[in-house]
Amino acid sequence: MCGIFCYIGATENSFSDSEEIFQICCTLLSNRGPDESGRLVYDSQVLFYGSVLWHQGSTLCKQPLETDRTVLLFNGDIFQPRDDDEVSDTQWLLKRIEKCSEEEDLSQLFRQLRGPFSVIFLRKEKRRVYFARDSMGRNSLLVGRSKRAAGGLFVTSVSGNIPSNDVCELPPAGLYFVDLGAPFVTGLHPWVEPDGIKTLTLFGSLVIASKHKLDRAPYAEKEHQVGHCHHVQTDFNFRELTYGKEFPVREACENLLKSPEVDNVCEKLLATLRDSVKERVIRTTKYCKNCLKAVPPQCTHPKLGVLFSGGIDCTLLALLADAYVPADCPIDLLNVAFEKVTRERKKQSPPIDWNVPDRLTGHSSLRELQQLRPNRVWNFVEINVSRAELNAQQKTITNLVFPLHTVLDESLGAALWFASRGAGQMQGIPYTSPCRVLLLGSGADELFGGYTRHRTAFERSFRERQKLGDNETKAIEWADRALEEELQLDWERLPSRNLARDDRVIGDNGVTPRTPYLQEDFVALVQSLRVNQKCYYPLGVGIGDKLILRLCAFKLGLSEVCVLKKRALQFGCRIADRRQNAADTSMFLENP
Repeated sequence: MCGIFCYIGATENSFSDSEEIFQICCTLLSNRGPDESGRLVYDSQVLFYGSVLWHQGSTLCKQPLETDRTVLLFNGDIFQPRDDDEVSDTQWLLKRIEKCSEEEDLSQLFRQLRGPFSVIFLRKEKRRVYFARDSMGRNSLLVGRSKRAAGGLFVTSVSGNIPSNDVCELPPAGLYFVDLGAPFVTGLHPWVEPDGIKTLTLFGSLVIASKHKLDRAPYAEKEHQVGHCHHVQTDFNFRELTYGKEFPVREACENLLKSPEVDNVCEKLLATLRDSVKERVIRTTKYCKNCLKAVPPQCTHPKLGVLFSGGIDCTLLALLADAYVPADCPIDLLNVAFEKVTRERKKQSPPIDWNVPDRLTGHSSLRELQQLRPNRVWNFVEINVSRAELNAQQKTITNLVFPLHTVLDESLGAALWFASRGAGQMQGIPYTSPCRVLLLGSGADELFGGYTRHRTAFERSFRERQKLGDNETKAIEWADRALEEELQLDWERLPSRNLARDDRVIGDNGVTPRTPYLQEDFVALVQSLRVNQKCYYPLGVGIGDKLILRLCAFKLGLSEVCVLKKRALQFGCRIADRRQNAADTSMFLENP
């Protein structure tokens, strides 16, 4: 994880507010990359800054990286096979950029990168600056325009609430570029083929014009296939397999897995997810936060953490990660709980009850992990956050969440910030996690139909079609279509709703968030399944939602975890007040 920043003046020597904007961003950028930092000014018109959180390569690679042809800032992880793993992914990417002679070559290079990234680079000969986020928008990149006369354009991982400037999250639509001298007219090489020539407008006057049409979604490219088939053609559906049958939940899992087609899909999903977890666990340094500076002969402290509510998504990741973490290194399971919001004024406050829903499920799932992997040391870290401590971090969290500002954004932002900071206790003893990588279950609900709104869309359509006289089979078909549309809608807004915000918040603690469910091969495999092969809501809450993923967990022995009901993070850790509207502008950090 790194912090990257670039200010582009409107004309040469037009740096009237570049230093002011940079200084506002600088602390937040430095927090993302505590290992090294650097800055560079090009031609009195472009300011580059990069801070580095070292993961890949045998030695740390300082940023910005400059040659006589290129200046590069890179934030992310490149996971595709490389000839030399001793070289950092930033240096590897620089060489690939300089091999590209045409614009189409550049577009293709970035479309085929495996892994989350945001990038800014200058090609000196063309006097052109490029910037982009990967097609799923897994890493943050903000774009802003100074409102001052002769002000410029700035691109940054994180900004805070910069006054008197327009700032927004960069849509992950493709590889953007600006020519020096014309920073408010921006071109775009799109990741996917647009329907004709389109424009994209950011904060009024910055217009993005589409160029160089391409085809196919980046994560569906054949070049991404590295050992498993990432497309499934199978005829089963869960309605036919369960129609007219009634059995307890665990027996339902056993019976469904007796279907060779279902079992085969689960095997493919698990094989691909294992690959994703493996590359996200092993691609880091061999030192924890505390040992990185001292560089002892051996570090056996935790380097990997899991954001751990005890739900199916995170517990499955923890179980799979066990295979790739050295046996003498613990894995930190970070479980966060907040003091309950109360509107009543009492003379004497009762003791805080930290047994929030996620704490209870966390302990339950921990016991199952300990039974399945008894030789692993699982550090269950209880992170308890009082309202006073939450309020003390109001400004930090608000700046990280910016430009988003709703109750939901700041609730989730706060939960992720405190969890990734890792300051809590283990068995009553104070403990702060030294891990530098945090696995998250992001994307699982969007891929497998885990949200209540997915069930609602299905059931609403089913009732409406029955009222119109459709038989059950026909009504189910219509309900599946409605669910498919809802899943597609959620998938399309995932980058703007969740991922960039989470990246900014977690990165502030010098920790890299990694999301195995959002690996390109895994996404392509899941999206090749029909909705009635992913979930089947008539089976009930805690089994019908994310059904195929629950079957995967059951196959691995997670018989208790696989039937836990979905609970939103903001309610499970008790930061949110159910009486508030999640879409409202946030006020929850005010003193209760």
